[in-house]
Amino acid sequence: MPHPYWEHPDWYDVHDSQSVAGVEREPEHYREFVVALPPIGPEDHVVDVGAGTGKLSGLLADAYPEVGRVTLIEPNERKLERARGRLAARLGPERVRPLRATLGEGASLPAGEASLAIVGSVLMPVLAGRDGTLREGRAWVVRVLAEIRSLLRPGGWLFDVETLAMPWDVAGEDGPVRRLTLPELTAALEAAGFDSAECVYRFRDRVVVRAQHPPAR
Repeated sequence: MPHPYWEHPDWYDVHDSQSVAGVEREPEHYREFVVALPPIGPEDHVVDVGAGTGKLSGLLADAYPEVGRVTLIEPNERKLERARGRLAARLGPERVRPLRATLGEGASLPAGEASLAIVGSVLMPVLAGRDGTLREGRAWVVRVLAEIRSLLRPGGWLFDVETLAMPWDVAGEDGPVRRLTLPELTAALEAAGFDSAECVYRFRDRVVVRAQHPPAR
């Protein structure tokens, strides 16, 4: 059911076509992801989670061509091969490792290798397409984030590019699954064992969020 705010004609006029950033903001969204990254060099191992056809890791490789290694994790074999080919053309095949796997399903993953994990508009679209309740969806997000944390070395960082729910898109825990709001995503990161979760870019519903695997004590 639409939020009752949409029934107010003036509020509707103010927010119609404005509540979502729109396709014209996508280049800025991804540019801000690159700008937010830490320096990346030969000592770094980057894992691209839900790599698709390699858009996000390609942007990273263009900005930091001396990156040591990139692991591409993607369940779709054809997308994974496209991503591998594109990234190998930039970095050389010896620095690119494709891994066909689905997170959140208990897949065998390379634990503790990566210094940086990147996620490009994957978690929220998959979440929104799942069946079940919001409670179940949030548990799935925490499970996936915990698996991403396990990929990282202590002190490693996660950078996640997402399109979130708007603040008024709220429902009870037993309501239908939906995208998370920024506070809900931050809470999920903390529940998955990450520290220092913060939003480093936001335009309306589009965000870049980073969080850190706790450094070794």
